[in-house]
Amino acid sequence: MTLILSVLFVAFMVFGSSSCKHDSKPDPTPTPQEPWSPEPVNGHVPESVLPAAIGEVISDYFVVYSGDNPTPVRGQFVSSPHALMATSLDPDYIYPDSVIFYNDRYICFERTSAGNLNFYGKQWDDDYQAYYEEVYRELNSVGEGDEFTCYFLTEGYPNGMYALQSTIFSGKWGESYGGLKDFQVAVILLETSGNPNLAPKGSYRVLGDFDGLAQDTNWMAKKSSFNHDVKVSDEDAFKMFRVK
Repeated sequence: MTLILSVLFVAFMVFGSSSCKHDSKPDPTPTPQEPWSPEPVNGHVPESVLPAAIGEVISDYFVVYSGDNPTPVRGQFVSSPHALMATSLDPDYIYPDSVIFYNDRYICFERTSAGNLNFYGKQWDDDYQAYYEEVYRELNSVGEGDEFTCYFLTEGYPNGMYALQSTIFSGKWGESYGGLKDFQVAVILLETSGNPNLAPKGSYRVLGDFDGLAQDTNWMAKKSSFNHDVKVSDEDAFKMFRVK
């Protein structure tokens, strides 16, 4: 197996109420619009988040749960080893016959007093030699029992052209599990407006924890916690799908 330390999880880099990254580069202009989380449709992830055709293609690598009573997932976790499970950008990549690993992905799901689900994330970016940190507010979720799938959409204007992508988390959680079982995340490029610097519309990546458990870890208590004030550019928001 080849170990490649890089960051492809840039779909996590545009934040709901705030975007944040250590200031290894200037504040960009314009900043991405806030992502949003469409309401589930009859206990299912809506078509606007996961088009049926793409869902069918990635179904061997990504489990999407449904239902109106998802587990109230909460806690701090690390996906390690964090692996690429499927990608439309390399048709010859077959998981797990060959596996590309990335920097550990730190994640946190938080329940507010109002019952909303917030997401926090952190991952080392080799390009900028700094941590990318993110906050997404009020994710919607579906599922039943210990199973959950939650998601949001992100839009922006890389190179001045409108683009839209979805980020979908999936897994199983219980307080006694020691983490998130079968943790996976899919990122789907839903619109590019013909941007020549981005992969084609409908491109996707699926990543997850290679050993099947994103373990509990109290990573947010460390001193190198969050800088909530630094904005991230639209180009960075869609970096995962940049081809030029």
